[in-house]
Amino acid sequence: MAAEPEAGEWFLRYFAPGELDRLEQFPVRIPTGHEFGLLGLLGAWHTHVRRLREDLELADSDPSACGVHDLVTALVLRDFVDRGITTLGTERTAGVDAALADADARFRSLTEEDGTERLALAEPEVEGRVTKNWWWRRIPLSGPARRELDRIATREQEGRTEGH
Repeated sequence: MAAEPEAGEWFLRYFAPGELDRLEQFPVRIPTGHEFGLLGLLGAWHTHVRRLREDLELADSDPSACGVHDLVTALVLRDFVDRGITTLGTERTAGVDAALADADARFRSLTEEDGTERLALAEPEVEGRVTKNWWWRRIPLSGPARRELDRIATREQEGRTEGH
């Protein structure tokens, strides 16, 4: 498996230096009231997807492994990217679209549809988001976060079976 580039190198595939500066200065306000540059949010989404790929082969006991909370953090971050892209409006460029399409395609390739809503079982506050954006309906193909989700779903299923 070839290593994914760091965000800085990845940006150079899609953005000229002037556009990098403009996107870094483009403010995206998140629900806490804080503002982040759109470029930083795109880079963080790329980094989370890169991390998901690295985690696919990790053991649950690996101290660097990401769990379900880390997955939720990544998906919230993708919400922020979406907010920023929407806010760009007419300033949206082909580079922004291509960079986001690349990161999203890699995310899709590392995940699958969550047909049993394991993520909502694990993190109840996620439930309402599942219907809003496609990324909330996807879970990793393998790795520690996926196994954690599977264990939660199994416990939930066993609880329903015992309750009947």
